[in-house]
Amino acid sequence: MNPTDILLSIAIVGIYTIIYVYLKSKYDDNKTIIKLFVIGFIYATIITGILYYLIKFIAS
Repeated sequence: MNPTDILLSIAIVGIYTIIYVYLKSKYDDNKTIIKLFVIGFIYATIITGILYYLIKFIAS
């Protein structure tokens, strides 16, 4: 596995977990948790995608 792919996987899991813990501890309504969780996951995916291409650009 490419080192960049390993870093990307760690970043996705880390951001995903932080958002999950934050949302679970702040809200009690399930619909709000699901909505914000999906939005947070989309943001995490976009951020890690940008980081992936930035690292790929720097490494090349």
